[in-house]
Amino acid sequence: MTYRLLLVESPAKQKRIAAILGQGWRVEATRGHVRDLPQDKLGVEVDQDFRPQYEVLPRQANTVKRLLKAIREAEAVYVGCDADREGEAIAWHVLQLADLPPDKPVYRVAFTAITESAVQAAIAAPRPLDVSLVEAQQTRRIIDRLVGYLVSPLACKALDGSYSAGRVQSACLRLVVERERAISAFTPETYWTLDARLMADSGEFTARLYSVKGQHIERLSGDQVAVLTGGLKEAVFWVGQVQHGEQVRHPAPPFTTSTLQQAASQALGLSPERTMQIAQQLYEAGHITYHRTDGADVAPEAQDAARRFIAQTCGGDYVPNEPPVYQAKARHAQEAHEAIRPTDVMRLPQEVEGDGAGLYALIWRRFVASQMAPARYAVQTVEVLAGKTHGLPYPLSFRVTGRTLTFDGYLKVYQDPPDPDAEPEENPVLPPLSEGAALRLMGWLPVERQTQAPPRFTEASLVRELEKLGIGRPSTYASMVQTLKERGYVTLKSKRLVPSEAGVSLCTFLTAHFPDLFAAGYTAHLENTLDAVAGGQMARLEVLRAFWADFTPQLQAAGQAIQVTKPRLTLTGETCPVCGGDLVERCGKHGKFTGCTNYPDCGYTRGLEHKPVTLHGAGVRG
Repeated sequence: MTYRLLLVESPAKQKRIAAILGQGWRVEATRGHVRDLPQDKLGVEVDQDFRPQYEVLPRQANTVKRLLKAIREAEAVYVGCDADREGEAIAWHVLQLADLPPDKPVYRVAFTAITESAVQAAIAAPRPLDVSLVEAQQTRRIIDRLVGYLVSPLACKALDGSYSAGRVQSACLRLVVERERAISAFTPETYWTLDARLMADSGEFTARLYSVKGQHIERLSGDQVAVLTGGLKEAVFWVGQVQHGEQVRHPAPPFTTSTLQQAASQALGLSPERTMQIAQQLYEAGHITYHRTDGADVAPEAQDAARRFIAQTCGGDYVPNEPPVYQAKARHAQEAHEAIRPTDVMRLPQEVEGDGAGLYALIWRRFVASQMAPARYAVQTVEVLAGKTHGLPYPLSFRVTGRTLTFDGYLKVYQDPPDPDAEPEENPVLPPLSEGAALRLMGWLPVERQTQAPPRFTEASLVRELEKLGIGRPSTYASMVQTLKERGYVTLKSKRLVPSEAGVSLCTFLTAHFPDLFAAGYTAHLENTLDAVAGGQMARLEVLRAFWADFTPQLQAAGQAIQVTKPRLTLTGETCPVCGGDLVERCGKHGKFTGCTNYPDCGYTRGLEHKPVTLHGAGVRG
């Protein structure tokens, strides 16, 4: 029996799509990448125009056999891997292995969601394989291999331990280390703020000192507070200018990968890695659209469905006159993916159970809110003036702003979780006040404060910083943070990322010898060039040659300088029980340990507290 073959990536997606397509179709899963560069050698022929030496992954040998047999027997092949660089590359590698005859029909399809309508729409609108996306992925992979394979051994040799450098991973680590250094170098300064507690006929309120003799004041010394409060013992207070206005607060766009990871961390306590795992499950179950995206677009039919739902459940006042249009905020927004949204707005949060329930509710509420009318506030800004009762005036002004919600709009459905690094909003409810009204001073509220060091990154704020700087892509944010944790370069303390001793050592080495390669600016520049390759504006070889010309002088200089920069090892006074060499203190990704000076020929190690430690040698992953 003949059949049409559809290739997808995951087995979970395979089962759901097979049920949708029915008879006449066969659906097979690639289970991710089927080929990659070899693990035991560089795998890039630099002198042959950077030709990659791809190999079938050992764990994928049986999968490849099954795929190739299915491809040979199919009357037509549809490739439905994820519609991004990696998905396009997976499709290309499978087809390269298949070595199909020219007359074999091959179609590329992309699913925005795993629903019957989305699957059928994708099958009905195939496209050719995007070779430019494949070229971009290969360029990225080759550069990452060159950096990881050639820099990591230098770090291992210089630092006497197992270390791994990566083009994007190490740029991410540098952000964490530099933030820690900024915190350590920070010297707090003490200052004061001064509030006046005031009584009007209509009620009591508090206003903060704004200016003295026309000069705006944000911070006071303790002496200034004493002078001001002492000098105003006989002062009179009255209402100056009163301004009334309206504040319109628009909803945030539906989630992108980055904003979903941030919100899930703050609202649900999920790591970026766990967020993406659950999102993958929701996507494969057909509950949400594709979850690796930096796009903000929403399909018109989804907007229409949301507007009908909002009108039915909240009322017509909550439906804006026109559907909102959102622009992607990412510096390098790529690929034609929608924002993350529920595939069916009528699937309410309480209808999704299991691990994905909380994340689905977050996605659903954010999407529905994004299609609703803005919230509206009545805003009252009051100026309070103070002066002496006799002699020359003593002009002080105090200010306070009150805000009252008049229409909840999208807030009826969703509010963004609080940012732990942001100042809390103060929105006091003010009594009715009129200009010129006399006020009575009830007391002073001086507050001693200190300037704050920049906060350590949370996983959420690090993702936000990566996106802002253009480091990485939606598909890599979570893995970057997870890799740093797994390799022991950063740890979580009170939900904040703290670099380990090994992480600081590695970062110091890399920034000393490769000051530009792992800098945020250069990393973002490379992402721009990869986007240019993906868009067909630049050729792979052009990018690789330019990178190699910048990289090799730094690589050579670092190699020559290692003996000079190599730290002096601390002898323990013991001999190695395996080879008889001297034992020294070393520092690895899991902290300090004791190792043999004959490493890597001798791999004997133990913890400093005589606990066995396994050392596998120099890591060289990209």
